[in-house]
Amino acid sequence: MTSVFFLALVFLSVERSQANEKRAAVPEKVVSAKTIYIDNQTTDAELQHHAYMGLNKWGRYEIVDSSEKADIVLRLSGSSIVKFVPGGDPSTTHKAKPVSEKSAEAEELAPPGCTRLTLIEPRSGTTLWSDVRKTSNAQEKSRLLDGLHETVDQQEKRHSK
Repeated sequence: MTSVFFLALVFLSVERSQANEKRAAVPEKVVSAKTIYIDNQTTDAELQHHAYMGLNKWGRYEIVDSSEKADIVLRLSGSSIVKFVPGGDPSTTHKAKPVSEKSAEAEELAPPGCTRLTLIEPRSGTTLWSDVRKTSNAQEKSRLLDGLHETVDQQEKRHSK
């Protein structure tokens, strides 16, 4: 029985280290970026608040007010996407897509109760990094940027060696 428990622990630690290795791969563009824009495409304003708070606390990037001023864009998306459509009828300026649809950019939606964080190069629209975080309660929302923070910090440490 002890050997089964030991094997289970070994398996979990290998799985966890592989997950950390996958997370550690971020392009140089993410590490060298100085400015970031938050593009909240969820229906949850609280997520944007936590993203702002997390970025401010981290101090790694300067938050800017438009994607044109940003080195990278942090897109928050959930199981539906809300996009602002300038002009037109005010009652149709926000459109939510159902879970079964994909966005125009073919971005995969997050499972219910989760948020997808995607770092995008604003000029080309290229996805640089993506992660899915559980955000179904306040405590999980407050840890929204933990994976990004760890990933960028690990990448910086590797570059500084």
